[in-house]
Amino acid sequence: MKHLSFAMASLPYYVPSNFDDLARRGPRRKSLERPESGWKFVLPITQSLVMDPRIAPGTLRMIALLAGWSGGGRPLDTTLGIIGKHLGRSSRQVQRYLRDATEEGYLYFRKVTNRMGYVIGLRIVLCKAAIFSQSKKQASLRSDKSFGDVSRRNQATTQESDTNRNILINTLSPDPFERRLIQICSRNGIKIESG
Repeated sequence: MKHLSFAMASLPYYVPSNFDDLARRGPRRKSLERPESGWKFVLPITQSLVMDPRIAPGTLRMIALLAGWSGGGRPLDTTLGIIGKHLGRSSRQVQRYLRDATEEGYLYFRKVTNRMGYVIGLRIVLCKAAIFSQSKKQASLRSDKSFGDVSRRNQATTQESDTNRNILINTLSPDPFERRLIQICSRNGIKIESG
């Protein structure tokens, strides 16, 4: 009895006439039309993004995750591994998702390197107009004051604390400890507000 590969080799093989066009075009979803954008939205994300048939479902989940991390749209500093851990996907699959989102214009990214040239992460910038919805109420708020400029992610730098810098010492107190504090403050030029 002959091996199965021999039988497969004897089958006729026909290349379709438009094979080159099919190979260059990519996935069939890329040829679909985009939905119309309007005032409809799903929470903070536009409905046209959610209903877009041109992006893969995993890409949509990744964009929603990054939109939540970015807050008002500041650039994100992250890695493929961190995104993959949150999505439950490999870093190679996250690369495909990033490429898909970049092709459709929802974000752009660049590699972050240290001074020796090693790649240490990604800087991802989201396209606010394509991802975030802007209702009429929010549009008036954003024109009045800056809105959403602070990232919700925990930054690597220490933020300035909201400490009350006024030193309140009772200057009329007979307590010897407080009198000693008054002497130290006056000697060092620290302004004291009596309280």
